[in-house]
Amino acid sequence: MNIDELFKIPAIPTGRNKRKMPATPDLKFFDQYKGASEAVELTESSSSEPAAKKRNIEQDEDVEYTERYEDEDTEFEDEEGRFFGGGLTNEQSSILDLVDEFDIDETEALTATNVRKMILKFEKAINKNQEMRVRYADQPEKFMESEADLDEEIKNLLSLTEAPQMYPEFVKLGSVPSLLSLLSHENTDIAIDTIDLINELTDEDVGMGSSEDDIERSEQVQAAIKTFVDAMLENELLQLLVQNLARLDEKEETDRQGVFKILGILENVISLEPKYAQDIALKTDILPWLLKRLQTKGFDANIAYTSEILSILLQDDRDIRLKVGELDGIDVLLRALAGYRRKDAGSEDESEMVENFFNAMCSLLNEPENKKRFLDAEGIELMVFMLKEKTLARIRAVKVLNYALSGEEGRDRCIRFVDVSGLKALFPLFMGKGNKKLKKTHNSAFIESEDEEHISCIILSLLRNLTQGDVQRMRLLLKFTEDDHEKVDRLIELKEQYQKKDEAVKQELEDARGVLDEEDFEDFESDFYVRRLSAGLFTLQRVCLLIAALSEESLGIREKATMLLKRQGEDMLSVFKVIEEETALMADFIFLRRVARGYPNEENPVEIKQDQESRPLFNKP
Repeated sequence: MNIDELFKIPAIPTGRNKRKMPATPDLKFFDQYKGASEAVELTESSSSEPAAKKRNIEQDEDVEYTERYEDEDTEFEDEEGRFFGGGLTNEQSSILDLVDEFDIDETEALTATNVRKMILKFEKAINKNQEMRVRYADQPEKFMESEADLDEEIKNLLSLTEAPQMYPEFVKLGSVPSLLSLLSHENTDIAIDTIDLINELTDEDVGMGSSEDDIERSEQVQAAIKTFVDAMLENELLQLLVQNLARLDEKEETDRQGVFKILGILENVISLEPKYAQDIALKTDILPWLLKRLQTKGFDANIAYTSEILSILLQDDRDIRLKVGELDGIDVLLRALAGYRRKDAGSEDESEMVENFFNAMCSLLNEPENKKRFLDAEGIELMVFMLKEKTLARIRAVKVLNYALSGEEGRDRCIRFVDVSGLKALFPLFMGKGNKKLKKTHNSAFIESEDEEHISCIILSLLRNLTQGDVQRMRLLLKFTEDDHEKVDRLIELKEQYQKKDEAVKQELEDARGVLDEEDFEDFESDFYVRRLSAGLFTLQRVCLLIAALSEESLGIREKATMLLKRQGEDMLSVFKVIEEETALMADFIFLRRVARGYPNEENPVEIKQDQESRPLFNKP
């Protein structure tokens, strides 16, 4: 059967009888056009029937056609199926139905046998290309065809993403070393295609269900992907990727895309198993490359992705943090952030990059060694400058300072903070000045409760690390006495605000107790403390610690706080109650009092216990 003949499109009639249709044709025009068309058909017809007879036959057919379909309940079926059947005859429709009947879903077609055949063709293409390259090393035109075939076979393997459960077949056939060997191929295009393939095969969306109820990989798929990734790691995938980072020239668009996909592979590997982060960071030269890439001027997708990978690597591993610190990572990040001190990022992607810089810095500051590097690199000065602006950097600088000033050995950093006019920059933020503008310009980034939490923690760190004899401590206390103790007013206001939120969560629990059955109530109660923290319990505890510690320091502050609490129908016991709820916070406050009284900085649990038993926590009124 000649398929081309069946689907042949009739030729459009041409000639002198071709008419141009007017812009607004009327019924008279259509009647004339129809008559002329019928005349042309009769002239060109090879039939020997008289024209009148043919017209009569056509008229009879029209009458029959009309009578057949006048009944509304009769289902319409034209004889050839050409008018309302998509322009196809019955024979053509039957052929397409046969095609649809035998059209096999691609995912079902990927059986173990088909995968083996696909991999075999892939292996043959590799061997053929290597053979041709060796034989015609000085004649590229003779091995280009084999290179094109290899490129095609690499792209064919992308279909494996539709059946990730078949990945172990790739490993069993020993083709992982062959695949990774292409990362060192002389033709960078082949290497980039291989990078693209690995990126797609390990993508976090592979094996995910399409429905909302099935958004996680099955255990079988997860195990198959992990088997494949483990095999690649054993064959030095990470080292080969880092070698390609140094090899690719980002001035070229293709190479730039290759770098982006390499970073994607690293992210995929970490998301599959977080423990791989240590292998990536400590067993390759990726960290020096990342830090060098961050120093490139200008913004592009690759520098944004680089910042994200660095932030991910620094999240949970002390050894990685220390190594980045040794590589002057603190200084690199501070230089990158300095460009955003007075201006905001120009796009959403660039803003995300700046967020990654700040997150990476906070991760680094979890280590005491890096806090000293931060001090030496004048990081505190830069953060204080940022506090004076109305940019995204101002919002995140508060968080960085919270990390930088915390810790048992933070005295030097706290002294530096006060000496560089940190209090002058911090307390307007404590009073909430400029918050309305930040909400308007950075609505998604600025969360007032987080800002208040970080500021209260900074003030607590200053009280904790500055001893009674330090001038800087006196300057801090004076801030709470100036302007008729307005900052004490602010503390009581914050206490009332967060206490109401905490009481609301407690009330929800009581309401649920009388409504839910025992099993549902236990589930509801299990995350009760988490919901309290979300409502601001942590900030409430810090605010109460500040009220208690400052009242211990100054009689004027204590009297002011007591008066304001009485207006709310409370007294200092309400402050003690919040503090005593957490044993850890109690120990923290005792340490604050010990420092204020000139005790040594080293905590002695025995002395603390004796001190707690022999003295009241406060001189209660």
